[in-house]
Amino acid sequence: MDVTTTLTAALTDYAFEPINLGESGASVWRCSMDAAPTLYLKTAALVAGLRLDEEAERLRWMKTHDLPVPTVREYGHTDNAEYLLLDQVSGVPASDPSWRRFLPEVVTALGQGLARLHHTPIADCPFNHRIVWQVNEACRRVAAGLVREEDFDDERLGRRATELLTELLATTPAEEDLVFTHGDFCLPNVVLDRTADGKLHVAGLVDCGSAGVADRHRDLALAIRSITHDLGRGWVRPFLRAYGLPHPQPDRLRFYALLDEFF
Repeated sequence: MDVTTTLTAALTDYAFEPINLGESGASVWRCSMDAAPTLYLKTAALVAGLRLDEEAERLRWMKTHDLPVPTVREYGHTDNAEYLLLDQVSGVPASDPSWRRFLPEVVTALGQGLARLHHTPIADCPFNHRIVWQVNEACRRVAAGLVREEDFDDERLGRRATELLTELLATTPAEEDLVFTHGDFCLPNVVLDRTADGKLHVAGLVDCGSAGVADRHRDLALAIRSITHDLGRGWVRPFLRAYGLPHPQPDRLRFYALLDEFF
């Protein structure tokens, strides 16, 4: 964690607690101190290519559009690492076991929160994740040997990235239903909290480094996978009803679940 030595005095005397949620490849710490705001520090080796500077840009843009994301305190880098210092958002990740007693409320909040995100105006959005860009990036990553075949979902485990790429190219949708997407709308990346009147809602979105304009099924596919894995298949339909699209297009869901294997 030597990158922290380059940070401002804002972290002097803070205690660092590692956070193990997520699979982005970054390291995350909760930074706390008595009588001071809790902060989160995200670090990554520059060779990992996570581009935390681009995540900072997305967070700032999302903040100006009144989306519930953490405020960026600072971005910086050393010769071999980069870091992102963020304010805390209130609440608890949707993946936390404490929410299991409230699953009808949880999936309703997730569906309504995603719908709110997808209603964000995109006319001025500079972050492009349209299908042509994503497929080209998948091809580039396969050619560069960057796809982690050992991390494929169970139904694709044991297959080669080149084989999946052939399938991806053969099933690419001809049209897109473009909205502003999170890019990894899974339970650990969605923070839930209650309003003053007790209603559960999405209070925060984290790990926004892949946010941008794309087909809404990009988020729906990963949300369905996460809900199925963490809560059970039976909660997918209530989530989709709360989102406002009870019957998404199955071929697009399959495509975007497959596309995610390359990133």
